[in-house]
Amino acid sequence: MAGSRDPQEWPLERERRAPQPDPVLPPVVDANGTKTLSVLQGQFRVSDDPDAVMTTILGSCVATCVWDPDTGVGGMNHFLLPGTEKNRSGNLRYGVNSMELLINALLQQGARRENLHLKLFGGARMFGTEDGIGRKNAEFAVWYVETEGLRLVKKCLGGTRGRKVRFWPGSGHAQLKFLQNDWHETLSPETTTPRRRADDSGVVTLF
Repeated sequence: MAGSRDPQEWPLERERRAPQPDPVLPPVVDANGTKTLSVLQGQFRVSDDPDAVMTTILGSCVATCVWDPDTGVGGMNHFLLPGTEKNRSGNLRYGVNSMELLINALLQQGARRENLHLKLFGGARMFGTEDGIGRKNAEFAVWYVETEGLRLVKKCLGGTRGRKVRFWPGSGHAQLKFLQNDWHETLSPETTTPRRRADDSGVVTLF
């Protein structure tokens, strides 16, 4: 239930240190005029360009794809750790900052809060680790959406495979491709994921 969880329930690992965000890369424009915007760790991007597509690769990190279908404004973030109230310093590697700054940037560019639609991706358990970072990231993202009263229309969270996500901010259309390496973890009943075959690495799923 919204508000039933406290952000303090997603504490940072005591010895874990996330890398600093990478520099923002310039758009890559193909022969058809499509502008690919890469969203790296600890970043978010917003665009109202109908020719723009945002892309990111996820392991235990989570990406939020948000758009307003009425204004054609959308954006994506990519956070590494949930964070807590103590981490409200603007550092985008923490979900507690990344989510708020993404939403605020969309509103500043003309989107309306009541029209926002969201899709969540990532939060995998990678390389057989037991640190639970992917699970905490996924739980935080869902908690934030519910607490803020935002409209979650799709989610693909958990599991043991990395994901490559492409997102068209103007339309809300997204493509998902699972990457290789499956650590045979069973998804929780609360997690939704596209139905797939055991050998479907590289298959693109539409969201």
